[in-house]
Amino acid sequence: MHVLYVTQLIISWLLIVAVLLPFIKNDYWVFRILEYPRYQKLILCVFVLSSLLLNNIYTNAFGLITFVLLGFCVAYLLYKICPYTRIYKMEMKSIGGRNKENQVKLYTANVYQDNTDYDKILSQIDKYQPDIVLLLETDKVWEKQMDVLIKNYPHCFKAPLPNTYGLLFYSKFTIIEGAVKYLVEKDIPSLEAVIELPSKQHIKIWGLHPKPPVPGEDNRSTAKDKELMKVALKAKKEKLPVIVMGDLNDVAWSYVTELFRKTTGLLDPRRGRGFYSTFSANHWFMRFPLDYVFCSSHFGLVHMERLAHNGSDHFPMFSHFEYVPELEKVQDKPHADSKEKREVSKKAKRPV
Repeated sequence: MHVLYVTQLIISWLLIVAVLLPFIKNDYWVFRILEYPRYQKLILCVFVLSSLLLNNIYTNAFGLITFVLLGFCVAYLLYKICPYTRIYKMEMKSIGGRNKENQVKLYTANVYQDNTDYDKILSQIDKYQPDIVLLLETDKVWEKQMDVLIKNYPHCFKAPLPNTYGLLFYSKFTIIEGAVKYLVEKDIPSLEAVIELPSKQHIKIWGLHPKPPVPGEDNRSTAKDKELMKVALKAKKEKLPVIVMGDLNDVAWSYVTELFRKTTGLLDPRRGRGFYSTFSANHWFMRFPLDYVFCSSHFGLVHMERLAHNGSDHFPMFSHFEYVPELEKVQDKPHADSKEKREVSKKAKRPV
């Protein structure tokens, strides 16, 4: 029992530290990366808490403190992830699809640059017939393999790069204006464009893929946070309906993603529907929602689906929205308070 007691306490305190460290709002990767596996930490915390209960370890002072703190961790983790479960109210309304001329179908995929299953990507695009395709981690080889899309997607932007941050953007709809931009770092592109729907309604689209805060990529989240906050401030001022999509390399329940949502007032169609975890496609026990589509409250959701494995380490996403201007009056938008607004402004200006 003594060995079991010590083992349970060690595991308990490792979990407690892993849950509490992200409370420190530091950009260093150790603090930020621990925000990702909150679902996994919840499962482990519940398991260990149950084992403590069964073994009556909470009957001594230190065991009781451990038990209470672990219970707090469970409550906190539930609070953070519950909005992305079906027991929570949907943030974006589901609609049946009323006006096809105001609809837009999106296919977004981090293809994994070394992936050579090009046909799987093309097959998915052919099956789902999206109006807009955003492919990330695309180099010159990927550009050449995807050139067949131009027949059906004549409007495009290309920024193929060998550094795993290239992007390819294809649209069936007319692009009124747009450009590939480098908002923070000279080798990390993003897309900003105005698209015209068949109804002649214009919508603003951003496509993003900032660096993750992991060793080997970036030891800090500063650049990622800065890019997200710069786009957030732009989206907040935008008069047109807005869609922001891509691999944001941040989880839905991180404080930076919350800052992004509240600043922009954009809706997350995952809230109230599920995690739709897209990474890692290769490891079922370590999956996080990293690939997103955020929309302004002008849109309703017709359909959203995480698609099948296509050779990448990310699952692709298919999202089908309809522009319904009346929804803006009935859908509740998130809002940032004064403290959060100051934090966003600070992050948007912070040197990298």
